[in-house]
Amino acid sequence: MKPLCSALSLVLFFSSCQKHLSSKDEMITAVVASNANSPLKSHTLTFTSDHPVEPGEVPPFNFSKTQYPDARVRTIKMLSRKNPIYPGFAKEAVELIGTFTYGPNTIPGTSWLYPHLAFLKGTSEVWEYYKNPDGTGARRSVSKKSIHYRFELSEYGYCGNIWDIEGQDPYGFYREILMIYYGENGRIDAIAPYDKYGSAQFLYHPILDSFNNITSFRGINGVEPPSYFRITYDYSKPRESRNFSFIPSQNLITQEFSLLEVMQWLPQSTHERISAGGTFTLNGRMISQNQIYKNYRFDANGNQTSLTYGDNILQKTTWQVQP
Repeated sequence: MKPLCSALSLVLFFSSCQKHLSSKDEMITAVVASNANSPLKSHTLTFTSDHPVEPGEVPPFNFSKTQYPDARVRTIKMLSRKNPIYPGFAKEAVELIGTFTYGPNTIPGTSWLYPHLAFLKGTSEVWEYYKNPDGTGARRSVSKKSIHYRFELSEYGYCGNIWDIEGQDPYGFYREILMIYYGENGRIDAIAPYDKYGSAQFLYHPILDSFNNITSFRGINGVEPPSYFRITYDYSKPRESRNFSFIPSQNLITQEFSLLEVMQWLPQSTHERISAGGTFTLNGRMISQNQIYKNYRFDANGNQTSLTYGDNILQKTTWQVQP
């Protein structure tokens, strides 16, 4: 594995200061606090796409939530594709099902930065979709694992760190899953996914437009992300008081980052998105995918409930393949 460069070590200093819980016996008991913290309240409870579900194909992204009496999310069921929808990639989706509990942050030395904690306990299952001989669609389970995550949330409701309570790194500490760093303007400054060995091989550094919308990501210090990503916006349609619910990253970073988008525990864009795209490598060939979004629908409270994929045909994407 490649070691992190010195500049990256400085960025990751705060996460290393928090690796002080060396066993599950020291785990904080998660409870539903009696006083509701507004940053943790849920907005949209369900989200679907009106794109048709084709037999044997990966369904469009969707989620559903339930709430506690104080309006925070109690349970979540989220289905998102694992791989690009393109020949050569398995037709797989990840289904995450779990229950959230909450509590104040009592970890010494960290409550000033992340005063709230959220915990998710459940399962993450990979499904493969296929057609039966008679043309009907079906799916089979490829893998299933239990998850128990700890989310560290700021007073504004933004998540900075995700830890795996069940897993431990080679040194006996809780395993980092994802670290998110914020700049002075409250926008994301860097995103660091960690592998199962507790190593961050690169940072996603957002590129912003003049409205602080993320348009792409780049690496730092010459270490580039494995997938190139880009987003476009409709600047005639500002967000204002609306809440967006779809997943623009489409698991290009990690599924956990996509989950944060669903939970609305990340800063939202200031304008409605037009498209999201990415570039992948398959058998030495670069494949660029672009997804168009349109027909946004919102409920009476301004929370997004659905959208239509742009081409209204199977695959829902436009592909460009370079030799």
